Amino acid sequence: MKPNQPLVSVLVRTCGRPQVLKTALNSIRSQTYPNIQVVIVEDGKSTAKRMLDVEYADLNYVYEATGTKQGRSKVGNRAMQLAEGKYLNFLDDDDYFLPEHISTLVNAAMRGPERAVYSVAREDQILPGRGGVTAPRVKRSVIRFRQPFHRLLLYTMNYIPIQSMLFERSLFAELGGFDEALDTLEDWDLWVRYSTAADFGFVNKVTSCYHTPYGRRTKQKRAGRLKDYRTPLMAKYEGYQVNMSVRQLNREMEYVLREYKDRGLLRYLRIFFRVVFLGER
Repeated sequence: MKPNQPLVSVLVRTCGRPQVLKTALNSIRSQTYPNIQVVIVEDGKSTAKRMLDVEYADLNYVYEATGTKQGRSKVGNRAMQLAEGKYLNFLDDDDYFLPEHISTLVNAAMRGPERAVYSVAREDQILPGRGGVTAPRVKRSVIRFRQPFHRLLLYTMNYIPIQSMLFERSLFAELGGFDEALDTLEDWDLWVRYSTAADFGFVNKVTSCYHTPYGRRTKQKRAGRLKDYRTPLMAKYEGYQVNMSVRQLNREMEYVLREYKDRGLLRYLRIFFRVVFLGER
């Protein structure tokens, strides 16, 4: 491959649902970027291996099943350990990339000094099928965040969906992977930790999609789980240190105050309500 086409490892966590996994794999297969390794780690029994051998032999993939349930964070860490690429990018089995996702982020990463870059993601809210007869369908699509990188905002809320971020493997080598005590919000914790050592670049382009439930009750249950994890996560952040000059802090606050003035209090109240009470990202 050309020097400007470094290997990208796409890290796919899955768990016994090969039909769901196909959407993610098809989106990787459709990438315009040519130099991709796919690392698939299945949490539990080896359910997807036969499908991979038969239908995805053209992909440059590495597959491993844990045998017993390990949890999202352990599976993600194993995928990072198996990865060989200069850059890593997560893609959970129920999410997908648009065709230009990897090429867009690699180009941005190679142009700038940042060790991680992210783009805009679309949220598709899913209404489940009925009785196994009808397929799930997208009820509503929204762009939840179109947010440039600002640490003070990231330390308040996670505006970077996991599949949006392409980052150097060196960050994993230097700062480690997911906290295996966390089984949700593990991506937010990872971005906060990586941001203590690196700036993130932002590409204002929609290049990926993630799914959330449309039903109100399901959202409320999800919000409850997130609230349970948020308190210990905030306590964990007491151990993170970031070196910022007064001038950098001033710039961060200028941005927050300008956004507050230009867009008003209602914008932040809406974000707060969605994150805390609806469990939305």
